[in-house]
Amino acid sequence: MFSFPTFATAVAVLTVLHRSADARNVSNVLIYSATAGFRHDSIPTAVQAMSDRAANYGINFVNTEDRTRFNDEYLSQFDALFFLHTTGDVLDRAGEAAFQRYLDNGGNFVAAHAAANGLPESVTFSRTL
Repeated sequence: MFSFPTFATAVAVLTVLHRSADARNVSNVLIYSATAGFRHDSIPTAVQAMSDRAANYGINFVNTEDRTRFNDEYLSQFDALFFLHTTGDVLDRAGEAAFQRYLDNGGNFVAAHAAANGLPESVTFSRTL
């Protein structure tokens, strides 16, 4: 079931990115929805809803749950990273380091709902949230 808070977050993300797209030509957004703890049933629905509406906002969403994608080369393709309901330790140390470098280089980050439960031992992640 696609909950209202998840839908509202998705709309907010699309709105912010649409405004950014107008100003900065932002178009590529990585949706990271890996879980190592509780998994929300709404993840596939949220990914589909955002993907269905992406063209209306000039955004290309790419979804992955593959932690090995968190490396400098792959992340450099994206104007924003969107952590969608991530829970638990969803990145290893190398992935966390790549995430930090992405942010240090001006990358954008959005987190929705359960993402606050992601990477519970990461100082970088908790400070970023």
